[in-house]
Amino acid sequence: MYCMNCGVKLGQGEEKCPLCGLRAYHPDLKRTPGTPLYPREWHAPEAERSGWRYLLTVFFLVAVGACLVVDILLSGGISWSGFALAGLLTGYVLLVLPLWFARPNAVVFLAIDFTALGLMLLYINLKVQGGWFLSLAFPVTALYGVLITGFAAIVKYIRRGRFFQLGGGCVVFGCSAMLLELFISITFGTRMFTWSLYPVAILSTIGLFWILAGIIRPLGNAIRKKTFL
Repeated sequence: MYCMNCGVKLGQGEEKCPLCGLRAYHPDLKRTPGTPLYPREWHAPEAERSGWRYLLTVFFLVAVGACLVVDILLSGGISWSGFALAGLLTGYVLLVLPLWFARPNAVVFLAIDFTALGLMLLYINLKVQGGWFLSLAFPVTALYGVLITGFAAIVKYIRRGRFFQLGGGCVVFGCSAMLLELFISITFGTRMFTWSLYPVAILSTIGLFWILAGIIRPLGNAIRKKTFL
């Protein structure tokens, strides 16, 4: 038996190295358990509270106050600052509000984001008396709010069939371009099918490729090796 520190050969029954004094290992020696390297029970650490949310909140509050003060001083009331406040509040909901939650749910916040965006467009429509909210802004916001939130929910809660999810999403978003052009045509009196067929064709082709990748196993395996889907 040799010393594990300096390599000196130890005599029979020696409990420590005569050169460096390192205690020699022997199966008959009693060993006291030391401090474990890893904890026996692991608890997930709490999410770190970032100071960015406080800094951004102060920034938005200062921006809101500055817009109100300047507008009141220049025009004697709230005119253009209403549009600025609507944009700032919408930006706060989109960018800062998720920071106040330890684990924000993307699906829930997408629905909140599209609701805030719809309310901002409603305010703008009422201020300018445009009359385009019910025929364009509301249906378009609702359409893409449902599509994007639904797609995010499918990706989050359904773990299988990624290729079919991508393929179906591309096809659905491509076809939604025709609805978008329909709402524009109703609102502004433009012709139908002037541009919407192009995204339909392109996104449907991409979606068909993803669906085929889900059906043809060798193609799907080759893509998974490259993209980790």
